[in-house]
Amino acid sequence: MKMLYEKGFTSSLSGNVSIRDEDILYISPSKVPKYRIKEAQVSVITIEGHHVEGAKPSSELPTHLAIYRMSDAKAIIHVHSHYATILACLKRGISPIEVECRELLNFVPVIPYAKPGSAELGTLVSEGLKGHKGVLMENHGSLAMGVDLEEAFILIEAIERAARLQFEISVVNSQ
Repeated sequence: MKMLYEKGFTSSLSGNVSIRDEDILYISPSKVPKYRIKEAQVSVITIEGHHVEGAKPSSELPTHLAIYRMSDAKAIIHVHSHYATILACLKRGISPIEVECRELLNFVPVIPYAKPGSAELGTLVSEGLKGHKGVLMENHGSLAMGVDLEEAFILIEAIERAARLQFEISVVNSQ
């Protein structure tokens, strides 16, 4: 979370990260500034959604649980990075153009708006991820899943880079 904050992908209180180990999920806590989360504050949750220990889990827990239940992902990162959020608000998916982003990502679709933290958002995102490594959430931000935290980080970074390139190319083309 600190790395995401330092890269400008989150604000003090936005975004969340989780990892899955068998039937246990570790997720960033709610309402703790991202730059100062301590290990003891990380929420420990069963795959059934029972809070075992740590601080109150992120409000996006239902989305993380829905994704883990439908996929073999072991890590999820959700951010409110600048360019990906612009495209999410414009309801424009990302078609990676640049070679590195294209190798990492296929099309990144936009998931229709649902209230943050809701079971509905969890269902929409988990369904929208089928066949994709990441999604944009309308008016909300982006999310990537990976086999581990490093892959999820690389993918969320690629989504932001591809979004920035797509946005800037559209500006240049409109002139």
